[in-house]
Amino acid sequence: MVATRKGTKTSKDERSLEERAASIKDVVKRINEPQALSVNLKHLQDIGGVSALLELLGSDEDRGVEADSVSQRRELLGSNVLPSTPRKSFWQLFVDTFDDATLQILIVAAIVSLIIGVYDDPATGYVEGMAILAACLIVSVVTAMNDYQKESQFRELSAANDEVDVVVVRSGQFQSIPVGQIVVGDLVCLEAGDAIPCDGVLVNYDGLDVDESALTGEPEDINKDSTHDPFLLSGCTAIAGSGRFVAIAVGKHSQWGIIKSHLEKEQEETPLQEKLDDMAAMIGYVGMAAAAATFIAMMAIKIFLDPEHLKDVSVFKHALDAFIIGVTIVVVAVPEGLPLAVTISLAYSTKQMLHDQNLIRHLAACETMGNATNICSDKTGTLTENRMTVVRGIFANVRDSVCKKPLKISPAAMDVIMEGISCCSTAKILPAVPPQ
Repeated sequence: MVATRKGTKTSKDERSLEERAASIKDVVKRINEPQALSVNLKHLQDIGGVSALLELLGSDEDRGVEADSVSQRRELLGSNVLPSTPRKSFWQLFVDTFDDATLQILIVAAIVSLIIGVYDDPATGYVEGMAILAACLIVSVVTAMNDYQKESQFRELSAANDEVDVVVVRSGQFQSIPVGQIVVGDLVCLEAGDAIPCDGVLVNYDGLDVDESALTGEPEDINKDSTHDPFLLSGCTAIAGSGRFVAIAVGKHSQWGIIKSHLEKEQEETPLQEKLDDMAAMIGYVGMAAAAATFIAMMAIKIFLDPEHLKDVSVFKHALDAFIIGVTIVVVAVPEGLPLAVTISLAYSTKQMLHDQNLIRHLAACETMGNATNICSDKTGTLTENRMTVVRGIFANVRDSVCKKPLKISPAAMDVIMEGISCCSTAKILPAVPPQ
């Protein structure tokens, strides 16, 4: 185990954390520049190395931070919560549904049909236009309600998935806390296979190798030490070895948090949506072409031929009749029931897939996930629990094939076994968690 020189305890620092907050932020900004290892290392050496950094942060390489300063640190220096995209309200989701080309054509056709229908027949002329508008409204409400409900479920699932516990040292005691409760100055324990929860600087280490491909794209593992590269970046993974590091940037101030805050995901259309949009556009073009041809033909008949049955009809009245017929062609050509049928079928499919433990965040994504035949995933922590369990063994010449009940082993043998486990493991004894 390689360790740096011991830092100064918090109680020896004459200035309060509130007074040092600005200095801490300035130092962290200078030693945590992205893709600038040599510059960061020089700045760290300029301030006096890791021991001076610990003193500035009010931390200690053995005791960590004092537990009673955690809330103040979180208030002054930020919490370890990554930024997330603001959630859309139900009204925003409802308005977004009208971006569909089919709905837009239907609404325009319905409004024109409603105006002309009321003008032509005030008693019942509104029925067809109102029926189309009602169908469009039902489609929008059902889609928005389903997307809002699934968004709520997805956020709850994401929050539960992010609740990973990490081991930190506070007031000289090892504590297992949720990753979101880490604060600047915390002494975080790192083992092989752990994801690095925040940006930090190594305090002590033992053969620590880190995979930084998530941030840098480099496929080779990076060996971390106090001389050449003591910086640990959030979003990366410890591949081998172990160590402790002091947290210097958390949440949105960390490297991964800064990148995530600038990421904007544009939702791509599914193949079904693309086909429906193409079909709606084609129907609209064909319908408008047929309506225009009909209008031109009827007006040509009136102007150039003027048959007997049209002699008593004025040009304006005939033009209005021709326009009504053209609009009728467009309305009939566009299938107003198609968006509703597609929405109902997707909503039903979403409910059925939820029974198979397949949560669909957006209604339209049901079609894509429903066609999935192979899912590629890593194993540890995703398909498994990321937890090793003894299933059988031999302890002091006593064979155990169940490993669920206490064995009758002599106290002396038990002491030897426990001593061997303690010496050959980096495991830590944590306080018992009170029952919920």
